[in-house]
Amino acid sequence: MITIKEYTNQVCYIEIDRPDKKNALTKDTIEKLIDFFKTSVDSSEFNVLVLSGNNGFFSSGADLAWMKVGMHQSDEENLTDAQLFNELYHEMSIYPKPIIAKVEGGAYGGAIGLMACADVVITSPKALFQFSEIALGLIPATVAPYIVMKIGNGNARYLLLSGNQFDGEDALAYGLAHQLVPAEELEKTTRQMAEQLATFGPEAVTKTKELLNYLAQNTFNISQEIKDYCASLIATARKSEESQERVGSFFKRNKTYRND
Repeated sequence: MITIKEYTNQVCYIEIDRPDKKNALTKDTIEKLIDFFKTSVDSSEFNVLVLSGNNGFFSSGADLAWMKVGMHQSDEENLTDAQLFNELYHEMSIYPKPIIAKVEGGAYGGAIGLMACADVVITSPKALFQFSEIALGLIPATVAPYIVMKIGNGNARYLLLSGNQFDGEDALAYGLAHQLVPAEELEKTTRQMAEQLATFGPEAVTKTKELLNYLAQNTFNISQEIKDYCASLIATARKSEESQERVGSFFKRNKTYRND
């Protein structure tokens, strides 16, 4: 689920709110995020959006229990679910208001895609990040286009294929983060940045984001064909023997399921 925490000084603060699962992204959570982005485009209540996670961690990515369900779905159901991440990333990318991701603790897998689609990412040096999909027999398919567009093919190849964990300083170097501050200063720094952006002319900001999106799409066009191809890859991977074995092993090792 997501929670709208507050509206302050033309800033909206929303939170991914599943602290017991490190704010893992379920189908319902993604649908609620998509709905929020679609319905708040013209809101006069705020000019800037801050996205964070509850209880000291941004998000552990796609909920593995949801991934496990996909092993028993029809091909059509699997593809429909896979397209949800496409829609979420797309809605974030075209959102006319600045999005700041306050990334406390770190992020895994698909949640790093939320960082890639945000305009400003603020995190701490000790925050931890990882693409662990291939270790689970899955493919980081729907997130890959946005990661490649954000940090380039070379860095994306290393991070997506190695599955190595990296920290906030690495995220800054790769271009996934823009500001590093001590964890205890994350809230204050984020608010200062958000309130500063909220004082700018909303029309000028919107037009600037449109310009940046136009330029981005002309250098790296994430077309519907690309989205469909990526969705088909993860939909197929979710039902593969390899993913069934590896995700199943994950659950056996983690009898008290924690999506980490």
